[in-house]
Amino acid sequence: MSPLSRFARSCAIAARTSLGLLAAVAAIFAVATAAPYGSTTASAATGTNAAKYYGMWNYDQPDAATLNNIDVLACPDGGGQCDPQLPLPLQVPQVGWVVFSPGPGGTVNGQTDGGCTWNFRVQRTGLELSSTTQECTNRAVGSPGNITKWSVQVKGDHETESIVTVSHQPNGVDLIGTMSSGSRTKVTGGRHNGRFVQRFLGDYDYDPADFRTLTNVVSTDKGTVYPEQGTVRFSGTRHDRGKINAHTPDGCDWTLVVRGNTAELDPDTQTCHTANGDRSLYYWALVTDDGQHINGFLAGSTTAPGQPPTNTFLYVGALTRSATDPERFTTPTMSARPGH
Repeated sequence: MSPLSRFARSCAIAARTSLGLLAAVAAIFAVATAAPYGSTTASAATGTNAAKYYGMWNYDQPDAATLNNIDVLACPDGGGQCDPQLPLPLQVPQVGWVVFSPGPGGTVNGQTDGGCTWNFRVQRTGLELSSTTQECTNRAVGSPGNITKWSVQVKGDHETESIVTVSHQPNGVDLIGTMSSGSRTKVTGGRHNGRFVQRFLGDYDYDPADFRTLTNVVSTDKGTVYPEQGTVRFSGTRHDRGKINAHTPDGCDWTLVVRGNTAELDPDTQTCHTANGDRSLYYWALVTDDGQHINGFLAGSTTAPGQPPTNTFLYVGALTRSATDPERFTTPTMSARPGH
């Protein structure tokens, strides 16, 4: 089979499965994008120190080799009841932040960057969900899911966690997402930390699209898919050293705020007007620890003149600093350039 034929076949398979994937990944991204919690009377265990969890925590950059911060979506028990067109098991890198703060009755709340809250009870071994019935309607994906386990441990400014999610499929089969190894770092320098901003500045190219892993494959709620490609140029903003501008291949400009190793849209919803219609972004989170590679997740929509919006999702975004970048990043501890 020729490369072109393989590419066409991959596109066809991905297009047939894109609608199912909207529901399949909803629970995975619930951790990064919201889950309301019900009333609880759980209280902190005697002798615990809840305060050590308080603050903002960013996911460290995902590592495909060790599966750290990689959620693996699979059919329960490896069974054959799942849609055979779904590319399972599917590895989905995790990005984003959570803010832990005091909750009712001695519990701890975890507010995600989607704006909603999970509730945890405090145990001597760490944080555990106060109930296994907390659900989310994912703001970015718009599909419900449930997290049955989220365990958190903290040592200083470093956090580790493990998560099990359940995604309810239209055919009644629940898909299971498991992240056995997760880690975050506490954001201690606020958003005006030049060395973190510097990691993003410059040109980053989208890695080649892979329809088997969904890397840099955009899925839509109309059942279509297409590769994301081209170069994104990140630059400093004139009035706020904690923000960056992202100039995307379609000619649009987007503003993101940098907190630690993570950059996210600010404001949350932005729209770009082009000759072919409007493009809006509702969620875009990017993470880099080394200033060479970026992982991301993006949700938005495109609206052609006279047509209803088409929702778009880039579940597995991956970019690499351009080899021709004139401001090629060399040292993770460099400070931001003066005047930015």
